[in-house]
Amino acid sequence: MSKEPPKDHIPSQSPPKGNVVTDKTKVNFTPTSNDTSTFQFYPDDPEATLNRFKFYSKGASMYYDPCEESSKMSFKCLELNNYDRSLCHDYFDAYRECKKQWLKARREDNSKWQ
Repeated sequence: MSKEPPKDHIPSQSPPKGNVVTDKTKVNFTPTSNDTSTFQFYPDDPEATLNRFKFYSKGASMYYDPCEESSKMSFKCLELNNYDRSLCHDYFDAYRECKKQWLKARREDNSKWQ
């Protein structure tokens, strides 16, 4: 019982080409503005076009996490610190903030994600 997307809303077969920065040394996590709401404490961009494409093209029963990089960092921290959660709290917070941003973006304009 799969939901057929509208014909005018089918994305192209190849993922959109965006400027995804994979080198973390080039990511500005703390911009020069004094507005702390613009700070980003995680490497993922959950609102990126590539994430929308992957979320849209996944199967109905498939799980997609746009904050996968933050999730991997959390698990890596746990592995390196003998699963001591108190040492990895910052990584958990970063993942939580990424998920909040993604869910907020989906709630604000769900049409981009369907």
